[in-house]
This record gives sequence, structure tokens and C-alpha cells, in this order.
Amino acid sequence: MAPKRLAAFVKQPRAEQWLLVVYVAAALVVTVQRGVFRFANDFAIFRASFWNLIAGRDLYLLRLDQADDLFKYSPSFALLFGPFAVLPFAAGLFLWNVVNALALFFALRLLLLPEKALVAQALVFLPMLRSMQSSQSNALVAALIIFAFVCYERGWLWRAGIAVGLGAITKIFPLAALMFPLPRPDRVRAVLISVLTTVVLLALPLLVVSPHTLIAQYLSWSALEKTETSQLGSSVMGLFRDAGLAWPAWPIQLVGCAIVLGVLIARLRDWDDRQVRLQFLGFVMVFCVVFNHRAERQSAVIAISGMVIWYLASPRAAWRTSLFVIVYALVSLSGAGFIPGSIKRVLVHQVRFPIPLTVLWLAMLGQLAVARNAMRAIVKAG
Repeated sequence: MAPKRLAAFVKQPRAEQWLLVVYVAAALVVTVQRGVFRFANDFAIFRASFWNLIAGRDLYLLRLDQADDLFKYSPSFALLFGPFAVLPFAAGLFLWNVVNALALFFALRLLLLPEKALVAQALVFLPMLRSMQSSQSNALVAALIIFAFVCYERGWLWRAGIAVGLGAITKIFPLAALMFPLPRPDRVRAVLISVLTTVVLLALPLLVVSPHTLIAQYLSWSALEKTETSQLGSSVMGLFRDAGLAWPAWPIQLVGCAIVLGVLIARLRDWDDRQVRLQFLGFVMVFCVVFNHRAERQSAVIAISGMVIWYLASPRAAWRTSLFVIVYALVSLSGAGFIPGSIKRVLVHQVRFPIPLTVLWLAMLGQLAVARNAMRAIVKAG
């Protein structure tokens, strides 16, 4: 840690320093819980992907001697997982958990004022912990989206491009962060830089495999993704399926993208207002879960982070606070171990994840749209 950053950390409120200790301690406890006394299956999948890549083996075949599921990320993710894969299993798992936890912790610190950052870091802890217990990358993905937003705000276009690229090679939907630079005068350059960095990252495995092998890996990944498109997770598309509407995912996702883009266009004149920008960031992060056809409960950290950012950037209102408490309780608390099984049986999965997040996203949409119309009315009246 650089001397200036170390000095800044020492000056941070003691509560935030203790919360940082809690984050690291949680990573250690989860490592012991899942890496010593149990088998961290997802981490084993990620770890094996690195060795499979450099050995030239197809990444997207099920190998039960390695882990009990398929690898579903890009070949570039497999390569970049190398620092975690070369360590002993428990040490690599601990490092992976720490990276996920601290990435989100410091992303929120960069985004928000210290007092609000502390509240946000405390509120996202539980969903972050749930994702960490499954050794998943969701906390890191949430951090990359936030970091891309901060970099675009500050004009750090290359850093933003790297954040977008890293998010895209992990899970495709962080490409939604490309909406953040669209209001900028240098939007074309910003988007081109992000596209360029993503392409470079996608080609990065050429450092260890031949072009022919890498093309074969991407073709195998594409074939796997095509089979996955019909498997709808905890998303708005899953809700349509449960209602008996067997629609493909992509038209609904396209409508969702159009709505988000429409909101951005409608609020362009207000983009100088940072509260509006933060509300839009939260809106996009919830969108990334609600419209992700493969969303699962471990994805909650992305949506809850978005909800927290949106709430802290919005004026206090009874309806907004009530919605926040209900969604947080249903999504973050209802699945916890201390909740009685009888309550979990009454609150079916749809009530504990996709329905509250969909209602939340619609409420965010309404606020962003209504606030714009209200401002127009005030201007006309004046």
C-alpha cells in the first residue's frame, strides 16, 4: 500500500477500519468453512479451468474428477485465474475470497462519501457473504461495474475500459456499464477504448495457447451458452415462465435494454446532478440481475449493492424506505440460516428473490421517469 493511501486509511473513521477487519475475517472464516471442512465446488471449477486451458483441454466439458459442474466463463477468465490456481487449494480460496470482498468494499469507498460508504459497506455485507460462501464472482462483478462508473466520472477512460473488459470476460452483462460514458462529450472514444480493452482481454489466452486452440475454446463456449439460454434462473424471464408464458429470453432482455437506454436519454439534461447519476447506476445494477436469464440467489449482491446506492442517492421518503426494508429483508435476510424453516416454506423462492427485485426495478424506473416529468413541470411553471 502506497504511503499516501496508507495515511488516508489511518485517517478513516475507526468504524470503517473495523468493518474492513470484519470483511477480511469473513473471508478467512468462509475459507475454513468451505475450503477445509467442505468442498468449494465453484472455486474448484475456476481453479481447474486454468490448468485445463494451459494443457489445451476443452474447458467446457464436465470432468467429475475435478468438480461437480461445468465451467461457464470465458477462456480469458480461466487464464486470469492463474494466480489463485497455482497456490494450494485453501490459500488460493482465501485469496479469491479476499479479492472479492475487498474489491466491493473499496469500490463503494471510491463511489460514496465516507459516511454513506460506511452504511453501504455494512448493508452489502450479508449478500456479499452469501456469494463468497459459494466462491462466486458476483461481488467482484459488482465492484467492477461500480469502478467503471467512477472511472468514467473522473475521465479515467482506460481504467474504465479495463474494468468493463474484466467484467465482460467474467459475466457478459457487465457490458451494461458501457451506458455510463454515453452522456460524455468523448463518448465515442470512451466506448472504443472499452471495446478495444475487451478484445485484448479476450485474446489474452494466446499467450499460452495457439490461435486454433483458442478459437476451438470459444466455439465450445458458444455451444454451451446456446444450451444455457433455455434454462431460466431467478429473473423476470423466469417469472414469465412460471406464469405460463414460454417466451424466449432475448426479446424480454432487449425490451429491458431499450428501457434503460430510454431512461438515460430522458435524463441527459440532468446528468450534471450526481444524485441522478448514482440513481441510474443503481438502476443499471438491479437491471443486470433482473434481466439476467441465469440469475441466482448468489447474484443478490449485485442487485442489493445497486439498491443501496440508489437509496442513499435519493431523498428520504416513506415509500422508498418501506420498499428498501421489504426488499432487503426478502432478498438478503429470508435465506439466512437463522430464519426458521417454516417461514422459508411460506415465502417461496419467487417471493424471496425475483419478485421483490422486479418490483424494486420498476419503482426505480418510475422514480427516474416521474422525477424528470416533475422537473419539466417546475421549469414550465417558472
